[in-house]
Amino acid sequence: MVKGIFDITRDIEVEKAGGFWCLACLISHPASEQSPDHRYCQRCYEFLLDEVEILRESGRWKRPGWIPSKPQRGQGKQRNVPQTMPLIMSTVERAKIIGDIIQPSVATKPIIKRGRKPIELPRELIAELANKGMGSKAIAGQLKADLGIKVSYKTIQRILRDGY
Repeated sequence: MVKGIFDITRDIEVEKAGGFWCLACLISHPASEQSPDHRYCQRCYEFLLDEVEILRESGRWKRPGWIPSKPQRGQGKQRNVPQTMPLIMSTVERAKIIGDIIQPSVATKPIIKRGRKPIELPRELIAELANKGMGSKAIAGQLKADLGIKVSYKTIQRILRDGY
């Protein structure tokens, strides 16, 4: 089998040996190739700095998130690099990881259902009026006139259909 640029097993081995993951070229590199911006290798860092200059010259300057940060005073080239990258994609070993699915926390607010809040309706009265031969529109009008309950005739039809 021919190995290409992207090889996950090689990348895992490089990271286990103390390397880092470059977010621009998407390959693991040894720690010696890391740039002052911990997200990129030195080659990608220099390329992105050139891109920044092109952006500035074009006059379309809004600071995108990919722009490399320059090292702060007193900071050397080396930074603390995590030994394992947080997995946000599927890997060879696992088809789907749990980290990319946001689970709701149990301690937060209760789940609120959408739609209108259910109102209590006098089901016995609705059944009694239906047994007298009134239709759903007439029952809805009667409830509004007698009890001040504003309800749709479709709701009355659902109550009568589902059983009271």
